[in-house]
Amino acid sequence: MRVRAGAQAAAPRLPRGIVPTLLRARPVIGSEHFDLRWKMLGQPPGVLLMAVPRRVLPRAVDRNAVRRVAREAWRAATLGGAPVVAMLRMTRLPVARGVRHRKAIVRAELDEAFGALGRRIDARRQGGSSSGGPARQAD
Repeated sequence: MRVRAGAQAAAPRLPRGIVPTLLRARPVIGSEHFDLRWKMLGQPPGVLLMAVPRRVLPRAVDRNAVRRVAREAWRAATLGGAPVVAMLRMTRLPVARGVRHRKAIVRAELDEAFGALGRRIDARRQGGSSSGGPARQAD
């Protein structure tokens, strides 16, 4: 196998079975248009998994825009350095007056959700619990 010049190193793989575990878990942080499930990992970096269904946003351009905004919000929340895997799922279409308005609604909602996730991660670290997994209390 040849490696191209300038190719990036492969990202660390997720532990086996983490995605089915997240899919079975109930949403821990819910908002009007999204739900967020998460689980602590053994070591950084943090990983964001996204599901933006076609039935919610039929146009690929709109789904990609939501994904871009979600990645921006994830980076801004500085959760990439935390040892956590989070699954974000869009559940409903925001009622918006246009694309910019939809992006603003999505960004505000995701900033709030990722902020809540960051607070829970900090509380888990300070509490000393290393069991991994989300708390059972919903926001």
